[in-house]
Amino acid sequence: MTNVPTPFPRADAAGARLMATAWAEYSAALWQGDHAASGFAEWLATFWEPSLERPAGSPDARNPYAAEGRGIDWFERDGWVSGHVPGLRGGYLLPRSAILHHPWLAPMAPAA
Repeated sequence: MTNVPTPFPRADAAGARLMATAWAEYSAALWQGDHAASGFAEWLATFWEPSLERPAGSPDARNPYAAEGRGIDWFERDGWVSGHVPGLRGGYLLPRSAILHHPWLAPMAPAA
């Protein structure tokens, strides 16, 4: 037993964590041969912004194996989630509502 409290994930970073989880699920599905998973990549590509700057500070979530090992860092700020590949200009910029209401979240929800 320890006297150190367990930190709980910040609720204001839920969108960033959902994107990291969704990307990992997409990647695993493609690796397993489910080419229908490419719909996620097509959806995500619509949010690419070539001049998006990386926010300051540490990412709220990360996909370490994405982008040929460079990873994707996910940040959540002011109702927006952005994903940035280290070394690339631009990034994904999504309104939090687009993440929370997208249908691919339904199969990923934990069982009751």
